[in-house]
Amino acid sequence: MNWIFQKEGEINHYRERFHFGNQPIRVLHNMIVFIFQNTNPDFEKELSNTIAEKGISKQINIVYGDHRITKTPFIKFDDRAIYLEETFLSYLWCICHSIYTIYLQKIDFPKHNSYYGKEVYKIDDEILEKANELFRYAKFLIVDFETWDKEKLPNPEKYLAEYRDYIEQPNCFYTEANKFILCHEYIHAVKHIDEIVNNKLENSHYIEFEKEADFEAIELIKKGIFPNKINELPIQIGITLGILSMFFFKATTTGIKHPNTEDRLVSALNQLNLSADSECWGIALLGLELWGEQFNLNLTWNKQLNVKDAFEDMIKQIKENTNG
Repeated sequence: MNWIFQKEGEINHYRERFHFGNQPIRVLHNMIVFIFQNTNPDFEKELSNTIAEKGISKQINIVYGDHRITKTPFIKFDDRAIYLEETFLSYLWCICHSIYTIYLQKIDFPKHNSYYGKEVYKIDDEILEKANELFRYAKFLIVDFETWDKEKLPNPEKYLAEYRDYIEQPNCFYTEANKFILCHEYIHAVKHIDEIVNNKLENSHYIEFEKEADFEAIELIKKGIFPNKINELPIQIGITLGILSMFFFKATTTGIKHPNTEDRLVSALNQLNLSADSECWGIALLGLELWGEQFNLNLTWNKQLNVKDAFEDMIKQIKENTNG
């Protein structure tokens, strides 16, 4: 555990005996399971009881393989087990790192430096360029697979201690994003699978199931916020990034069996009871701006408005302009 106090030089977390898979995200597989099991103080007991009563699989299955993303996280009806593709997990970490790092370098640090009238936080062009390159890599995984270059691009397996904040903070947001995803699938397993299997349902039922799964997942997670709220912001940022990761698959936000993605984002941020100046509004705005640039949607971040109002303005633009 000497790496915890390491201040310079390479940190390499990979241990062949413990880490399975080919992609650098393998070093966090055990952590996402642990974080999920400890969603809140009572959840481990609830999970054990639910597994016994509902016949849900104990196993969270990671589908290994060097291929493009073919499925986002899901539950199989036959074994009632949650499945996560290794490439999707790589994609999610890359989204968490790149959006958060771009937000720091382009939005947050300049804002604070302007306030203090000097460079309190270093603007680093190389860090920003690598974050942009990782964002391009993440989007590429949607259409094809390419090996994650651990020597050149940020990753959770091998990195320099001097830049550890740009890896370990995204690690935290990534595990929180996964917690939200796994809790969402858990709610499906508890409340929806039987009805889906036993009844022929209209698409509107599926949309309601998705809304309920989002809402109940966030309620489970909120119960895990410490009394001193020291973990509240990482949880909020993780959920924000988790939902933002859903945007980059296509130019529209509509779905047949899912609510509009922007509606899911709005509902989640409102449910989290964010302050008007929360970083989550700015991170959400940046994520939506990057999505707009990806698909040439002409979305505009109105910098004359405070971040919450600017977010609401951008959601209005999405409603008016992107779904035809």
